[in-house]
Amino acid sequence: MGLRVALVGCGKIADGHIEEIQKMPEKAKVVAVCDAESLMAEQIAVRYRIPNYYNDFERMLSDNNVRIVKRGKGSLFLSSAVEYHAGEEQVAARGSADLNVTREYQRLVVTEENYQLKWSMSPLTGEIYSGDLLVVKLHITGKPAAHLMIEDPIPAGAEQLESVGNLNLDYNSTGWTDWYSSREFRDQRTVFFLDRFDGDTTFQYAIRVQVPGDFVVAPARAELMYRPEIFANTASGKFGFRDRAAGKH
Repeated sequence: MGLRVALVGCGKIADGHIEEIQKMPEKAKVVAVCDAESLMAEQIAVRYRIPNYYNDFERMLSDNNVRIVKRGKGSLFLSSAVEYHAGEEQVAARGSADLNVTREYQRLVVTEENYQLKWSMSPLTGEIYSGDLLVVKLHITGKPAAHLMIEDPIPAGAEQLESVGNLNLDYNSTGWTDWYSSREFRDQRTVFFLDRFDGDTTFQYAIRVQVPGDFVVAPARAELMYRPEIFANTASGKFGFRDRAAGKH
């Protein structure tokens, strides 16, 4: 009987893991997937005909038995880690020489020149109104490494933008952002993946303010996917978005 595998996290990288496992059906089979966003878990389960999908890690464990199997000679080493979140609104930045991340917000200015849209940035000053465009800039430094992931929660009253008009906001747009292996816009956060991290890179993406209100923004987090003990996070932040209909600049 081959290994029965449960995969936690259903982003772009998950497809590669599943496809490799499905190449050796006599040795292993993916029987469950889990992601905090139910739709992503369901989509990948349907795509690869995986029988079970979850949005709750604890439920997935309670529905299945976890076995650790060793065959052949040699030693087996097992490690586990537990993370907890205190729920505090104010979270301090944390980093090291191995990995550090900073987050900065600026205004996105889009203008037309010779029938072409062009972008620029200006400091984020004054009130922020519904409909305003902002740029989120993430700067990551540290020691060169493989398989870097950055997760950046977005303010609840905003949404990410892939483009503005015919202006694409990705690494193909000169000067917009450094190259990345993959970028995902999820409901509550933006995720970047980088196969090879050279020690200094900057990612940026755009958001549009949608809903007025006061919001707490959780820290951005960077980590090495296969060395989770190496991670960094920014400080948390706060935003106040105003209703454009109630008062303008």
